[in-house]
Amino acid sequence: MLKLKNISYDTWLWVLCLLLVTLSLYSVAVSNYVLIYLIFFIAFAALITGYFILNKQNLFKMLFFFVPLSVPVDLMGEDAQIQLPTEPLVGMLTLLFLAYLIRMRKELIPMLKHPISIVLLLELCWMIVCSFASELMIVSFKFTFVRFCYISTFFILSYFWFKQEEKPYKLFVIYGIGMIIPMINGFIFHAKLDFTQRTAYRMPQPYFNDHTVYGAVLAFVIIALIIILYQGSKLIKNPIHRFLLSLLLLVMMVAEFFAYSRAAWLSLACSLIFYIAIRFKITGNFFLVATSILTVIVVLNWDTIIGLLEENKAISNKEDLALQVKSMGNLSTDVSNKERVNRWKCAIRMGNSKPFFGFGPRTYKFFYGNFQVRQDLTYTSTFIGNRGHAHSDYLSYLAETGYTGFVLHILLYLTILYKGLNLMRTCMDPINRSYILMAVLGILTYAVHSVFNGFMEEEKMASLVFMSMALMVYIAEKEKQKSIS
Repeated sequence: MLKLKNISYDTWLWVLCLLLVTLSLYSVAVSNYVLIYLIFFIAFAALITGYFILNKQNLFKMLFFFVPLSVPVDLMGEDAQIQLPTEPLVGMLTLLFLAYLIRMRKELIPMLKHPISIVLLLELCWMIVCSFASELMIVSFKFTFVRFCYISTFFILSYFWFKQEEKPYKLFVIYGIGMIIPMINGFIFHAKLDFTQRTAYRMPQPYFNDHTVYGAVLAFVIIALIIILYQGSKLIKNPIHRFLLSLLLLVMMVAEFFAYSRAAWLSLACSLIFYIAIRFKITGNFFLVATSILTVIVVLNWDTIIGLLEENKAISNKEDLALQVKSMGNLSTDVSNKERVNRWKCAIRMGNSKPFFGFGPRTYKFFYGNFQVRQDLTYTSTFIGNRGHAHSDYLSYLAETGYTGFVLHILLYLTILYKGLNLMRTCMDPINRSYILMAVLGILTYAVHSVFNGFMEEEKMASLVFMSMALMVYIAEKEKQKSIS
């Protein structure tokens, strides 16, 4: 007879996770979000307890399971929120990283010498500098500290997890499994409103702020699952598991469609084009030259391009896929696009007014209202900074960290794509090549999405991006050791 004392703590914690999932599904079905908050308080307590009774590798996997399931809880009004259970857990893991920093230094040094790590840390250091010069120093340092926590947990600790576990695909799969409840929640809410485009904004709540970050996350994970399934039994030997993963991928594709996120659709299309280019074995040098030429062509023909876009009258709030896609280029009558352009212009004006250090990290929303001009305003415009951000990750860096921060941020993505392309050509292990492809195409979806939005302040997106960067560094180090031996 099986005795309870013989059941491992690891098993108990996974049973608790399954119970929490069941309760979450019930609370979503009855629209009892107070119960959801209670569930995640329990989950956080379980994870804290789990740290002391489980190995850290399992705790880290559970972190990625709960990232897409985390919900915002007000602490002291709307201006003070915490994402439970992930933000406290990220803070705890950051403290653990600092505590073990000296012991980890020998393994950390080779990682930090990689070009991706160097550019990423330079960007973080510049954010610290700009925080000292910030118009709102407390706001900037708080945001910069959160970025440090994300880099420590999702970039550096992911790298060490990969080295110990040697099965990087698991984190993508676990994240995808964690998306099941948010997707079911979205389908239930959306179905009540006939899956209309205008109601998509609130559809993924309370798990995601709006449909854009929901769509961006889905695009990232869809790419990963396609590549994992393409490798088949080389990665996942159990055919039942592969079948279930295929069902999850299908559900995600349906969820992506009903997210009505044009930027997410565009990012997936760009990933497909980039994959075709990879199949033609383009090099990193060719990519940089082609990107430079394309940039020059766009700059020289900017007025002509804007003129063509202004002739586009397609509206995004129509239940028509063709119109949805075509409306991406409508700058004359589509209010969503006009407001986005308004925010872009404000960010550029802010960057030009403070070209060296910007206004400080995370300060755009507090100052952009003063840089609006009447002819750019729409009925959704506001002067109090309560409706989003610059609608562009790149231009946010320009406004908040000056031209140096802007260039560093672009350099980070160029470095990722450049090193990724070259590494795919030199990889001796086909599985490692697939991992690099997974990371590069996933990050590319966000790099394209960043033109229109910015989500790196949210752990739901930051976890995937930084973890994929860590995966690239890990594979590069692994291939380097193989070539030496």
